[in-house]
Amino acid sequence: MYDVRPNLIIGFHGCDKAVCQSLINNPDNIKISQQPFDWLGHGMYFWENNYERALSWALEKQRSGKINKPAVIGAVISLGNCCDFLDSKNTQMLAFNYSLMASSY
Repeated sequence: MYDVRPNLIIGFHGCDKAVCQSLINNPDNIKISQQPFDWLGHGMYFWENNYERALSWALEKQRSGKINKPAVIGAVISLGNCCDFLDSKNTQMLAFNYSLMASSY
């Protein structure tokens, strides 16, 4: 399921301005999300090449009262080992493994 991707991408993370400033000042101190609704698992989520979508996400979180001041931070991300859901073989493998896991639970 995982392929080595030798390329770099630009990712954008929508967050509160305080989180943005903290990441700029302390880039090695990343808060990893561990919410039960993190659909791809624990981690920090980025919108690939989509500043507007990251900002939209942050604005929605502001409207729901979860953040005070919407902000977006960008990052250059080395993909390395990843599961690319734009690749059909990966989505097929995901669907197959999901059905196995669902039936065992």
